[in-house]
Amino acid sequence: MSRRLSSPAWQVETRGLEAVPLQERRGGLRGVFAVWFAGNLAITSVVIGAVVASYGLSFWQSLVALLGVASFVLVGYFAVPGMRTGRPTMALSQDTFGTWGNLAPSLLSWLNLVGWETVVLVIASYALAAAYQAAFHARPGAPVLVGCLAVVACLAFSIAFLGHAAIVRLQVVFACLFGALTVAVCGLLLPGVHWQALAGAHRASWLTGVLPAFSIVVAASGLSWVNMASDYSRYLPPNTPARRLVWATAAGGAIPVLALMVLGVLLASGLPRLASSANPIGDLEGALPVWIRVLYLLTAVGGMVTGDILDIYSAGLSLLAVRLRLPRSRTIFVDAALSVSASLYVLLVARNVIGTFEAFLGVLACVLAPWSAVFLLDLRRAGAQASARPRGTVSVRWQACAAWLVGVVVALCFTSTGVFMGPLALGVFRGSSLGFLLGFAVTLALFGALQAHSAHAGRTGRPAAVQDDSRDP
Repeated sequence: MSRRLSSPAWQVETRGLEAVPLQERRGGLRGVFAVWFAGNLAITSVVIGAVVASYGLSFWQSLVALLGVASFVLVGYFAVPGMRTGRPTMALSQDTFGTWGNLAPSLLSWLNLVGWETVVLVIASYALAAAYQAAFHARPGAPVLVGCLAVVACLAFSIAFLGHAAIVRLQVVFACLFGALTVAVCGLLLPGVHWQALAGAHRASWLTGVLPAFSIVVAASGLSWVNMASDYSRYLPPNTPARRLVWATAAGGAIPVLALMVLGVLLASGLPRLASSANPIGDLEGALPVWIRVLYLLTAVGGMVTGDILDIYSAGLSLLAVRLRLPRSRTIFVDAALSVSASLYVLLVARNVIGTFEAFLGVLACVLAPWSAVFLLDLRRAGAQASARPRGTVSVRWQACAAWLVGVVVALCFTSTGVFMGPLALGVFRGSSLGFLLGFAVTLALFGALQAHSAHAGRTGRPAAVQDDSRDP
């Protein structure tokens, strides 16, 4: 018993943004796969599949749009420098943007993650309350809702508080348990598919139908995880094969998301309101036999909590990258205070604002695509081995910051959500996530041009137009 309690999995992790020493690198690719597999078992991915079908696509066009889950390959690629350096993603981002230049991306990353923590806590609390109602045939009041939130929050925050080793150990268990339950629930939902209506669906426009649907899948899958990829690979031995790490990460995230989204496409023929439902978990519950509904709701709660654990842990690392002087474990209390308070407000006071809250988070997500474009190009330029060493203590890397800001502005201009309408979010950009992809493309092109200009100036001996030589005091 004492040996089990002395395991690193049940001790509070003390590492923050600093590199993990070689003697502590004991992880394996099975754990990486399990972390991402369990973290992406949220039944809400079924709703994204229904949204794809709502564009009027044929079944085969829907499958093409679902290829957007390939964006998890980018998450896998961003996991490689974590394995080689032992540092988390937003600490590596400091090498790209500078010690002060990285503050804004880190702060927005933290706000985005705390926001999604809150959304998941609310939805999981409602699902647990629905399980209570199904089991005891009693309508849940405010005390039950608060109790459900307490259960969900305690589970998610306590595991994130323990840290990386506990997360990996438990996510392996959750991947097996909730993965099997999700397969069983999905099998029971399949009789609700209207196969004839699905086969008779007409083809939609590739420009105004498939492309916007594809962009939504990209935004809802891999793109939403890019700012935390290295957080779960930093404990791997540095000689882990990079290609195997990329595929373990990408497959772990893409497999459950793709399966659930395909189910959503299939169910949309029989549940046409699923894509716009205010209570999609309740709608899916109604399509199941009565005897399985409690188990289904508990499975839905578990699948969302496993993803929330990753959000909470990585939010703490993003907060440290804002240069907050706290131990990593203490950042969990900051997150808990904010997200639990916001969840209580939504559950007890403003029950109809969750859709608006998600729309606001969609605006915050406009920073992730341009950030990932800069991070991607800088990793490629520096090289995997060079990225293992911090590149000085530059305060602000102006090329990276300028390209990122331009990309954010472009993304916002072409983004349309329930709380924000960009001035250029017209036509195909309305009701899609193409603004994010356009911001990514513009940032990629601009930062690539700035890097090429800097390299050319260095070869010819002429000073570059933008210098990165300001140092921290």
